Amino acid sequence: MVAKIVGAQGRGEGTSLAGVAAEQRATGCLSMIDFSNQEKMDDSIFEVENKIRALEKEIQEIKERWNEIRKAKEQEKKRIHHVNISVISYFTYSFLLTKGGDQKGIVIGNFVIHNIGSAALENPYICLKVTPKECAALSAKLGEDVQYDRRLNPLVMEPWQYIDENANKIVEERGEFWLKPVRISQIEPGQKLAFSNFQLKFAIKGVQTFYKMEGFFYCKQLQNGVRALNNIAIHV
Repeated sequence: MVAKIVGAQGRGEGTSLAGVAAEQRATGCLSMIDFSNQEKMDDSIFEVENKIRALEKEIQEIKERWNEIRKAKEQEKKRIHHVNISVISYFTYSFLLTKGGDQKGIVIGNFVIHNIGSAALENPYICLKVTPKECAALSAKLGEDVQYDRRLNPLVMEPWQYIDENANKIVEERGEFWLKPVRISQIEPGQKLAFSNFQLKFAIKGVQTFYKMEGFFYCKQLQNGVRALNNIAIHV
């Protein structure tokens, strides 16, 4: 009877030891699982931190690029602000009278444009207005084939042509000659350009008549035009 009790106690102790061992094994497994989860979490945190650093670097690069663009725009505004668009135009001319019964007057002139600003004047063109339009005629050598001897005139001489195909109609209707240089597309700062050696012919009648030619300069920057400093004015 005693032996049975002892055996039973022995089995109870054995069972307790087995339970402890099982508990230890379970604890070890849990520790391994916790360690594995910790490693994964550490990897995730490291990856997120790398992404944050990459985004911060990208944001910094964008800020630097934006500052460069802003500075470039400010410099461009300052440059445009300091550009001086300024031009003068004027006539130089002489007046001749023909002899004979049918007297006529002839004005031989130049229309000079002088760029006195700090920027090139792009796409220049001119308007010469004659009044009265019925009594005066402007003649000049127009076209690409016109050649000038630059030794005879210190001005920058350039062949001219009508500004478009409707120019002749405007001459008839309003007495306005719209002309543009053939080769020169811009007038550099300090440079002069001239519509040279044109002739204004008119009849001298018994009654006193007043003839006038006005000049206007236009370009891309001055589309409203600039009036010449003087006019050609003839009283006969």
